[in-house]
This record gives sequence, C-alpha cells and structure tokens, in this order.
Amino acid sequence: MKISFSLLLFLSFWARGQFWEQQANFPGSPRDDGAQFSIGNLHFCGTGRGSDFACTGDFFVYDSYNNTWNTAAALPIWQERQYASAFSFEDKGYILGGENCNGYFFKSFWRYAPLSDTWEPMPEFPGSGRAGAQHFFIGSNLYWVGGRNDSGILNEVWCFHFDTQQWEQLSNLPFAGIWRGLSFSFNSFGFIACGRTNDQNQSAWNADTWRYDPTTDQWSNISTQLNFGTRMYLGSAQIDSLLFVFGGVDVNDNVLSSLEKINLNTLQIEQLLPFSSSARKGCMSFVGNDFFHLSTGISANDRLNETWRIAYSPEAQILESELFDVAMNLQDAALVIECSPGLIGEELNIRDVQGRIVMLEVIGKTKQVFPVDFLPSGLYFAELRGSLRQFWR
Repeated sequence: MKISFSLLLFLSFWARGQFWEQQANFPGSPRDDGAQFSIGNLHFCGTGRGSDFACTGDFFVYDSYNNTWNTAAALPIWQERQYASAFSFEDKGYILGGENCNGYFFKSFWRYAPLSDTWEPMPEFPGSGRAGAQHFFIGSNLYWVGGRNDSGILNEVWCFHFDTQQWEQLSNLPFAGIWRGLSFSFNSFGFIACGRTNDQNQSAWNADTWRYDPTTDQWSNISTQLNFGTRMYLGSAQIDSLLFVFGGVDVNDNVLSSLEKINLNTLQIEQLLPFSSSARKGCMSFVGNDFFHLSTGISANDRLNETWRIAYSPEAQILESELFDVAMNLQDAALVIECSPGLIGEELNIRDVQGRIVMLEVIGKTKQVFPVDFLPSGLYFAELRGSLRQFWR
C-alpha cells in the first residue's frame, strides 16, 4: 500500500494521540465573536453575534473534565454585545467593552462571581467605548490595548490597577493601532501581534510582534524572534509558558485551520494537527485538562454551536493510553476490545487512515467482541474517549 507524505504526517499526529474530537455542543444559540474566561476547571462562554445577527448576553459554563455544559447568569439587560474582552482574576470573571451589533461601543466593565452566579459593575472605562481590543495581565494590572470604535482603529493603551480600582492612560502604541489581534503576557512583559491597523483606511495589517515593558512604558518590535504572520480573528489560549494560537483569517480572506503551540521560554513554535472539520473563525478557545478546546464560531456563512478539543500534553496521552487495548481475532475477523469500567457506555469509533468513521459502536462491558469482516483490508484506528489504538484488518 502506498501512503503519501501528508498521510504519514497525519498518522504521526494520531499515533501521539493528537487528533480533534468533537465534544458536547454549546447549549446556547449558534454564534461567533463571543467572549470566554476560565475559573479553575470551569470555562464560561457567552455573548457574541447570533444567527439572527443580534448580539447576545447569555453565558454558559463548560466543565472540561466531565464534558458538560450548564447555564450561568446572563449579563444585565441592554448589555448584550460582541467583540468584548474577557478574562479572569482572583477567581472572578470579567467582561469589558464590546459592541452591541448596532454601532454602539461599550465602556462598561462587569465582574462575575461564580459562587453567587451574579454580575456586578466595575469602575467604568474613562475613555471612549471600544470593541475588539487586546488585553493582558502583568501582576495585578490589566492592560487594555487598541480596539475600534467610530473613530477608527485605536492605538491607545490603558491600565486598570486592581489594587486601587483606578484606570490610567499610558503611552500610545508606536504604530497605527491594533484591532482583533493576538495578546498575551509572560515573564512580566506584555505582547501583541497580528490584527488590523488604522493605516490605509483601516485595511492595513499588522505583521509584527510587539513586547511591552511596564517598567519603562515602552514597546519593542521583536518580530525577528517571534512572528505569527498577518492574520486576524485568531483564537488563543495560554497555560503557564505554553501559548496556543488557532486559525484566523489571512490577508486573502482565507479562513485558516492551523493550530500552533508556542513555548514562551524558548519561543519555539510547534505545528499541531490542523483542525479536521470545516474551517471557522470567531471561536471561543480555552485549555483544560491538557486539551485545547474551541467552541462556536462561523464557517462560511453558518454560525456554529460545536465544541472540539485536541490533546497537547504527553501526560494526557499517557493517562488515556491506559484505558483500553485492542486485539484482532484473525480467525473470526473480529475486533476484541478490553477496557476499564469507566469506559462502559462510551462510543467506540473505528476510523480509516483518512480519519473517516467507518464503524460506530457503544461499549457495553469491559471485554467485548465486534465483527469487522465487512471492512476492507488495511490499517484502522479504534478510538475511545479521545485515545487511539491501531489495528490491521
């Protein structure tokens, strides 16, 4: 059997347990450009623009360990929005800014308390309302950068000091603003990249990576050390020194399916397996239980409520690799599955070398035999709860 290089590359990801797996659907209406923050193992997803083109203010909470969604408190009435900034700090969630889908730009700042499932107002942003701004934390200070409003794409930089509950305006960006880009922090520095700028009637792209030093209030161009290309509408999530960057839209309006893992200690970029379903943008993304997740978004003209995940940690793969084993009974052309009791009731997917599901069963006991005589000869993968075993038919 002749296998192409691209197929061998695909199989190498699968052999390491790195493949995309669909999870429980987001329970709200399909949407894009929502906002997400995480508190522990719980991931709060909400707001955004729905299929009816109206903005939403509802929130739902995803438990990445149990793959379950529950309803959380919605933002107060008239606070529905898209392109909001969302983040967590000291076991609370926050929503800042955004646009109401009718051209109004918010200055409001809200705090969510998970124990009481309530929202309360924070000190309102003193500048003009804006949407699609970048944000990052350094210590207990929130930095809010750029964004867009009726004036165009902005180059302002603001800081909210959580210890004093005060806003402070800092030096402007050394270039023409940023909107819908990428932002993160590491080792007491802030970083921004990608997105659109205010040049050329807001049609220019930012191709550089910039680092912010809070001790000097200065930005440095570090594109020769770390570069994410020219794109916007990216999904991103960070855990400690690992940053994940998903997809986006490039300068030719192509929607990307790439997923990169960046080691911020070494600035090394590793390409993970590209997204396996339809390309999409405007997703909410987060990490939990050694998996990168994305939820909702828009594909072509269809807003979505799907949730997907992919393993990124060897620890996750080792843990799941202990859950089941496979063997072929050649005489009876049957597949023998032995698994831990915790997998009873789980779906068993049999995939071919192109990743297509060719057989679907449900595990009913710890040792089970499944006829596979109808399958053509070749290499297959048995998939249970995100873990893979290969076998030959």
